[in-house]
Amino acid sequence: MSADRPPVRTILSVNFNHDGSAVLLRAGRVAGYVNTERFSRIKKHPGLREEDLDELLDQAGAELADVDHVMLCNLHNMDSPDVARLHGSDLKETWPEFWVNQRNDEVSIRGRRIPCTVNPDHHLIHAATAYYTSPFDSSMAVAIDPTGCRAFAGKGHRLYPLRRDLDAWFNANIGYCYVSELMFGSSIIGAGKVMGLAPYGRPADGEPEEELPDTVHDFASLAALADRHPRPVEVDGRQLNATLAHYIQLGLERQMAAVFADLGPLCARNGIGRNICLSGGTALNAIATQLAFEGSRFERMHFHPACGDDGTAIGAALWHWHHVLGNPRRHHANADLMYSVRRYSGHTVRRALEAHARDLVVEEVGDYVGKAAELIAGGAVIGWYDGASEVGPRALGHRSIVADPRDASMRDRLNSRIKFREHFRPFAPSVLNERAAEWFGLSDSPFMLRAAPVLKPGVPAITHVDGTSRLQSVTRADAPAFHDLIHAFEDRTGIPMVLNTSLNTKGEPIVETPQDAVRTLLASRLDYLVMPGLIISGRAARA
Repeated sequence: MSADRPPVRTILSVNFNHDGSAVLLRAGRVAGYVNTERFSRIKKHPGLREEDLDELLDQAGAELADVDHVMLCNLHNMDSPDVARLHGSDLKETWPEFWVNQRNDEVSIRGRRIPCTVNPDHHLIHAATAYYTSPFDSSMAVAIDPTGCRAFAGKGHRLYPLRRDLDAWFNANIGYCYVSELMFGSSIIGAGKVMGLAPYGRPADGEPEEELPDTVHDFASLAALADRHPRPVEVDGRQLNATLAHYIQLGLERQMAAVFADLGPLCARNGIGRNICLSGGTALNAIATQLAFEGSRFERMHFHPACGDDGTAIGAALWHWHHVLGNPRRHHANADLMYSVRRYSGHTVRRALEAHARDLVVEEVGDYVGKAAELIAGGAVIGWYDGASEVGPRALGHRSIVADPRDASMRDRLNSRIKFREHFRPFAPSVLNERAAEWFGLSDSPFMLRAAPVLKPGVPAITHVDGTSRLQSVTRADAPAFHDLIHAFEDRTGIPMVLNTSLNTKGEPIVETPQDAVRTLLASRLDYLVMPGLIISGRAARA
């Protein structure tokens, strides 16, 4: 730091890649966060728009003059053609005008010149997102996405790259992209679909499991192997070979287990606790990460809810604050990581309802939590809108569609009539944390990023074809109203969980504003939309 510059207190960090996002970090705390797609309503929108920068500053109660340093992440480094393929090539034109000097150490934004860092290492800032928000004093930190696999050692406020040439053999991340594009026309949109389809490609009971041979080193040989024993699943009039999804998932599980096995013994030799922090888009594959963790020497595992590039802006800001500037670590409560800063006022809610007054029936209810639980237990599907929106791709009880997990027909109903997505896609449970272990064998999955077998019968709507579920464990400290809803549902049914999926329909980001939520109610076949104190339904649905 130059001697004539004041100390850095406030950092603006922007991710210009897909899943565009920005954070304002003040004294090591997130004072504002924006995921561009939530406001533009265009999935995977790269970078940041002028209005999103205004939103970010407004959340933090700050002005651009307050910013001491800017992190420009993934600039001119679009690592997937999917954004241009899905939305055209002009989304970059929505970015604010800015100028960077030739030394890449100063940026001009809105006429103000601010010291900056351009393109900190991509996998480093992924790893930083998970490590610096973890409860661990020391940890291994691994970042895996379609561009590579990197490992770091975290000690105190520093992150050190490990000299492990993992990319020399870790190729399942790339293979996953190939399979996603082949089956669903997109690598960044299709990866989650491949994970859901993979269990349908497993051998049936009584059939021998064909080993994935070590000779499979490229996509062509993997596809040829899958074609020997095709297991077709019809999706939108096409026959997809689920065996191919099964094999690439199996390859990812094995390679991720090998990474964990390689890194585990390094902990003791380097004075690092048996902890691992995971990040990068591949960390969203909860089946693979859980299997690798269970087979390793690691004792604790941590994710940030924004594992993908939407979290890199956060990681870059934290890395600069701690590693570069030397500031000590701080504790981050789960709720601080799970939810953004912006909460919408009652006035904003009223305006959204008034704008669609002809189409809505609005009922004011004192015990709206109890009423919502009663509706769910009676078979209704509700939209649940509460407080600030979630950070990351998972609905965590603030922007959720909630339904009864006991109803065996609920998955098909949600997929076909409400979410408008593929029939094989599974749904997740949100379970009371204090009851999670008896139902799933684990707790401490606050961000819906861990998967486990379903240990008890009676909840077919959240049980995937392979008998697993990707669960969110809910504490009252993390999500008070949502915890109360699940508890009220348990009081009525004896089941300490609800089915929980994101409040959106196919092709749309998770809803952000009350207006978005009302539009989703009217555009789908949701039975009700529940907001604090309000039970809302479409007038046409009541007719």
